[in-house]
Amino acid sequence: MKNFEKDPYNKHQNFLYNRAMYGLSIYSRDEVQEMDLQKKKRIVRLHKKTQTILNLWKQEIVNTLANKLFTDIFPRMDITNTLVEKFGIEGDPEYVNKMSFKMLNISKPQIVDKLIEAKVLPKNFKILEDDIRTRTATVSK
Repeated sequence: MKNFEKDPYNKHQNFLYNRAMYGLSIYSRDEVQEMDLQKKKRIVRLHKKTQTILNLWKQEIVNTLANKLFTDIFPRMDITNTLVEKFGIEGDPEYVNKMSFKMLNISKPQIVDKLIEAKVLPKNFKILEDDIRTRTATVSK
C-alpha cells in the first residue's frame, strides 16, 4: 500500500505555483488565445525566471554533493582542492540540469520556499486563501 502525501496548498496557491512552474501550458488553447498579450508576456517571463532559478539551484545541489564526494574520497589531492576552489558550487546558466526534483530529494515545499525567496511567489504565499477568481487550471503535461 502506497502512502500519498496530502498537498498542503489550496487551489489558489497551486494555481500560482503551477503558473510559475509550467507557464502558459496550464491554460487551455482557448484561454491563451483570449488572454491579453501583456498577460501572456508576464506569464512567460515568470516561467522563464522560475526555470532559471530552479535550474541553477539544482546545479548548486549537485555541485555541493560532487564536491563533498571528491573531498571525501580524495581529501589530500591538489587536483581535488583546485577543482573545488576553482569551480565551487555555482551553476552555469547555459547548462540545463535534467535531474528530477525527486532524484535530488527536493520536495514541493522546498521549491515553494525557494520561489518565495526569489520573489517569484509572493512572500505571503503560505497564508493565501482560495481566490474565487482563480480558474481551475490543469497542467497539460
